[in-house]
Amino acid sequence: MFGIRDDWRRLCAADDMQPKRQHVKVSFANGRSHSVRVQDAPDGYLLTAVVADADIVDQWDHLYREAWEKNRHSRLVGFRIDGEGRMTAHGWTPKEGLTAETFQTLVRAVAREADRYEFQLTGADRR
Repeated sequence: MFGIRDDWRRLCAADDMQPKRQHVKVSFANGRSHSVRVQDAPDGYLLTAVVADADIVDQWDHLYREAWEKNRHSRLVGFRIDGEGRMTAHGWTPKEGLTAETFQTLVRAVAREADRYEFQLTGADRR
């Protein structure tokens, strides 16, 4: 698929990925899973996954600084508080030259980091 702009659902052809509507559910070997939203832009894909809802974010005074610290040390997945007050993980990739392997790597990274942070904040598997 190198160099071909393709429908992102076809890029998710893997046993651990289940695309549905605008999301792909990534399953992990430990039984956990996390849902990643795929936003199709003209030149790329924005991937976002909810880490914690606003009610959880409001309970942590240091969460903004903690997200900033995580972002300083990461090049692939970033964290932010969205317009609804939720903590989200995000990643972006251009479509040009995108392979299934590269797309899957990014989707898995966003899902894994969101799931890990969700567990640290809540101790649960909500997504």
